[in-house]
Amino acid sequence: MARGLNRVYLIGTLTARPDMRYTPGGMAVLELTLAGNDLVQDETGIREIPWYHRVKLLGRQAERWGDALEAGQPLFVEGRLEYRTWEAEGQRKSIVEIRADFLDPLDGRQMETVEDARGQMRLRNALNQAILMGNLTRDAELRYTPQGTPVARMSLAVNERPRGQAGLGGEPRAASRREHWEEKTHFLEVQAWRDLAEWAGELRKGEPILVIGRLVNDSWTSSTGERRYLTRVEATRLERLTRGSGQAGGPRPQKDRTGGVDIEEGLEDFPPEEDLPF
Repeated sequence: MARGLNRVYLIGTLTARPDMRYTPGGMAVLELTLAGNDLVQDETGIREIPWYHRVKLLGRQAERWGDALEAGQPLFVEGRLEYRTWEAEGQRKSIVEIRADFLDPLDGRQMETVEDARGQMRLRNALNQAILMGNLTRDAELRYTPQGTPVARMSLAVNERPRGQAGLGGEPRAASRREHWEEKTHFLEVQAWRDLAEWAGELRKGEPILVIGRLVNDSWTSSTGERRYLTRVEATRLERLTRGSGQAGGPRPQKDRTGGVDIEEGLEDFPPEEDLPF
């Protein structure tokens, strides 16, 4: 299996004061929502697409920032995607969360914001980037929207590195060093559009790939009437890795592509996100 890489970088504004709570074991858990706009180019030109991402911070950093952050504050977050499963009422549930390893308030005097319908501030020209490296758990699935736009969907297994690996500044994160060290695999959904989707449609189960893209939250109503949610990475760049793939040839250069078109058919194949019980 390819060496795992699982990093998320966000710059956005807080929609409200963070929520602080403690686990039964006494660990501080800070939950906050960041908001921003992505600049996305498609057939119609460049569009601004809003995003809202829920982020969870644990331990001493949570206690440090719990009372210091206010609504509208711009923040930088470095973290990772965490895939978790549990049993509830005889059914297997799953969720993908953003776990922060580090956050820092930013000077927002030169930043432009917009106000949404709820009166929450959202950062324009925000940062919303995920970088993943792992192996496909199934063949990529290529489909076409009713308008004829290609879209490919992939499921990626990402091995988590041992905690304490260096962050952006090269120093290990103190909070990370306190966490468990056993190897863990995260199962993450990836979607690609247009030319990139048609190339991705050739990818097969087990192939190691590098994904660069933006985080997207999808929601839909299932056939049973349940409201379901899914966090996925919308790829702007894909690269096939050579090591560990057992295939000849080097990575194929890709053009950056993105899109903002929603597709609903087939979403029942994906596990829903739910609120984890605590």
